[in-house]
Amino acid sequence: MEVLISTIPDSVKRLISESSSVDDLRFTCSSLLNFFRNSLFFHQLVSDLTNLDTAALCRKNKEAAMETKAKGNECFDRGEYSGALRFYSQALRTAPNDAQDKENNLVSTLYLNRSSTLHKLGLIQESLRDCNRALMSSPAYAKAWYRRGKINSSLGNSEDAIRDFSVSLIIENSLAGKRQIESELNLLSKQPVIRSNDINKPNENSSDENIQVELRCVSGEARGRGLVASTDISPALLVHKEDPYAAIISKPCRETHCAYCFNELPVDTVPCLSCSAPLYCSEKCRFQAGGEELPRFEDDDFGGSLRQLPTELLQHIRRNYVTSSGESSSDGEQFHEHRHECRGMNWSSVLPSPLVLAGRILVRNIEKRTHKSDGIPVNHSFYDLCQNYGRQPAERKLDFHFFSVVLLYCLHQFNPSRLPLDSAIASQ
Repeated sequence: MEVLISTIPDSVKRLISESSSVDDLRFTCSSLLNFFRNSLFFHQLVSDLTNLDTAALCRKNKEAAMETKAKGNECFDRGEYSGALRFYSQALRTAPNDAQDKENNLVSTLYLNRSSTLHKLGLIQESLRDCNRALMSSPAYAKAWYRRGKINSSLGNSEDAIRDFSVSLIIENSLAGKRQIESELNLLSKQPVIRSNDINKPNENSSDENIQVELRCVSGEARGRGLVASTDISPALLVHKEDPYAAIISKPCRETHCAYCFNELPVDTVPCLSCSAPLYCSEKCRFQAGGEELPRFEDDDFGGSLRQLPTELLQHIRRNYVTSSGESSSDGEQFHEHRHECRGMNWSSVLPSPLVLAGRILVRNIEKRTHKSDGIPVNHSFYDLCQNYGRQPAERKLDFHFFSVVLLYCLHQFNPSRLPLDSAIASQ
């Protein structure tokens, strides 16, 4: 990108260097936009960042997923379960949701393989969650119901285990498979039935202590705006809590922490449905970030062997679906921060994190304000963040302008009507 910056004419650089306030931004951004509109070098850069071809860095790729799955299978066969876990998780990141692996859905197969690996590692709860995920995509997957029955049996949830095995028995086609399931059911029938508990429900009873602290807003030339307390505050007390307007995970933490809540990732990570970039700790965080979820349970969607099931077992499937999906729902105010970055484009992974964060702020503001205005929404409060713009060195001002134009072109791919190639948007 340094080479591209060096192509900017001296006259435009001079305009940017001499700009001293936010009042100059629309004019300087317009000058740079006009130059880059005719730059083949610049448009090649934008193409590399936004194209959805087979070489895209974050694109789903069935061939890559199958290759990584094969490596996981080799590790599993050798008893190298930690290696198998790593390969299956990587394959899940790149596997398209509609890809098939022989007669089964590839994503469901990978979740089931990882579930078996987690079970071998003694991670029972994680193994159960992966079984549920396999069934979310393939509710008529007999092997997944059998695996889920084995896990529930080991957890002592004999009631759920019996129902899992019963579903598997009805939809299993092979005689050998049916005999194996019947053997498990016979073993369970000799044990007392234990009703399942709510082992998958998180503890949500914790709450922060309410503290009455008087705060006031102050503004200074050096530090800008902020909050100060009117009285002394004891150490370790919660004074103020609010959700961030926008947030982004640091690049070094992308492989170890959830891209939405920033908590440390569990071993059973959940990938994005449309690209291979972010990792989440749960389906709930994935939905909050991207706004995508798997189709909801509908009885009419199930044909063939599932229609043979008694009402009790159909209700069991429905309960499993609701528990696994977490009933991810949001009100109209929910901002899905990853949605405009998704679909496999490279730019959100390649560009600096602060620049991607700026894009999230801009998109959220525009989505929030568009319904109030027929034209391009311009939030003048953004300019309040530029109190020190005039003090920035010339090189920094040039970088600000350059990356703003690059970001605008990337965002334009997501929503051309709301994010036009306009100096007003670039200046924000």
